[in-house]
Amino acid sequence: MFLINGQFPGPLIECNKGDTLVINVKNELDEDTTIHSHGMFQRGTPWYDGVPGQTQCGIPSKSSFTYKFKVEQSGTYWYHSHSRTQYIEGIVGPLIIHEPNDPYKNECDEEIIVLLQDWYHTDAKTLLATFLSPDSQGNEPLPDNGLINGHNSFNCSSAPEGSDCVSNAPLAQFKFVKGKKYKLRIINASAFAAFIFSIDGHSMDVVEVEGMITKRHTVHRLPINVAQRYSVIVTADQPIDQYFMRAEMETACFPTQSDVLNPLIKAVVTYDTYKCSTDQAPSSTAWSDDVENCVDLKASDLKPYKDQKIPNPTKTFTLEIDFRPDENGVVLAYINNSSYKIDTDNPTIIKVYNGVKQFAPDQNVFMIEKNEIVDIVLINTDGGEHPFHFHGHTFWCLGSGESGTQPDYNSLNTKDPIQRDTATVPANGWIVIRFVSNNAGVWGFHCHIEWHVASGLVAQFVTQPDQIKRLNPPDEWKTLCPNSFNSNNSSNSSKGSKGPKSYKSLNGSNGFTNSPNNSHNEKSKKFKKPF
Repeated sequence: MFLINGQFPGPLIECNKGDTLVINVKNELDEDTTIHSHGMFQRGTPWYDGVPGQTQCGIPSKSSFTYKFKVEQSGTYWYHSHSRTQYIEGIVGPLIIHEPNDPYKNECDEEIIVLLQDWYHTDAKTLLATFLSPDSQGNEPLPDNGLINGHNSFNCSSAPEGSDCVSNAPLAQFKFVKGKKYKLRIINASAFAAFIFSIDGHSMDVVEVEGMITKRHTVHRLPINVAQRYSVIVTADQPIDQYFMRAEMETACFPTQSDVLNPLIKAVVTYDTYKCSTDQAPSSTAWSDDVENCVDLKASDLKPYKDQKIPNPTKTFTLEIDFRPDENGVVLAYINNSSYKIDTDNPTIIKVYNGVKQFAPDQNVFMIEKNEIVDIVLINTDGGEHPFHFHGHTFWCLGSGESGTQPDYNSLNTKDPIQRDTATVPANGWIVIRFVSNNAGVWGFHCHIEWHVASGLVAQFVTQPDQIKRLNPPDEWKTLCPNSFNSNNSSNSSKGSKGPKSYKSLNGSNGFTNSPNNSHNEKSKKFKKPF
């Protein structure tokens, strides 16, 4: 495993809204790494977003680097490595930003962090090599287990022969005091698995979605996809006893089923005056509410705490998702017929500083030159769902549809939509999201299933490139890419992606390009009619 300060999950990072956060990273791995503060806007500091190939070069082995940025938001976040598959191996931890004016602040006696993960018993690099080979046929590696705050047990009879397996490993433990109210900050830090979260006998009031404070919405079972976060208020109002906390993997979303995986991950909630032996398992019963698999909690059930005026769009991008074999039989992911190829030696933001104005097709770059109100229409032609995360922004979730439907602007919610940074596009379905492009930088937009990131399901939004060049990055950041900056800050179009040498558009258009066929950059002809 990879550990942070000798522990897993990594240590809690917390601060208040308005603080300046300083994260000192000393890389003791035998490979380079980065740290991404998931959900942080990085306004004015886009070089600290922690994404190799986009906002920085890696922190070399046995080297140090400091991330320092102003925190202008609040809520439940997390941090993780954005290099290769490192966060699957343990480089992950919670990041909590407290809101002094939180309207629910006085309604909770205590906060509890609940970090959910899937877990693999095989090294992630080995799994990735198999996944990116013809042998996988595009089927993602299935987890062997799941964790709540780093804990769970495993049935050793299913372990490979010769394994060092301990039966009846302790589950995560949580203490409740009768009558008290708890804010649970729930984070899904998985590589692949979505969960349905619940606590036997205890209802939950959703009060925050990825930094947005919401009106109360009561649920018994809460679906939460990869990289999503919710805060819920739970009242300890049940008889003094023990109760199971459950995180049920949504295996209906998996391409195949595992013979060894127990998809029901448990922890134990114990009332403080409970007298019986804690070695005895709870006898509590799970909620029986039916929750639809492989989609988000119904967006219409989530309402912002304060009214918002949703601006009209000035620009629209349509992105079509596809998976198919390449010429070597390896199933890759495509956005508008282009599979992303990471350029770790010459990140996109440095290309912008060097005056590059056109990008290789395999960089999946979409440009926004000025402040715009942008709609992204995600069309999923794949049979699996995809939790898409947007760096540097939150977005309004205007609408979504399942297989067999088409996006229709007449049916979108532009009155009171929820705002978040990670939303799921259903299998063979679609979503429409809207954001304000007022944050200069290079911002990743990608499915947060880690196997899909590795297979190319990544886009980049370069917003206000002229404004980026007015920002002054620190010298320490520049030294991570010692050979990438041009001394005269002129165009450096001969360097970069391992794709075509020239960054000239293959269709002859001016400006940034994302693929040889960028007909979907603006309103797509194919989907124009429903709009």
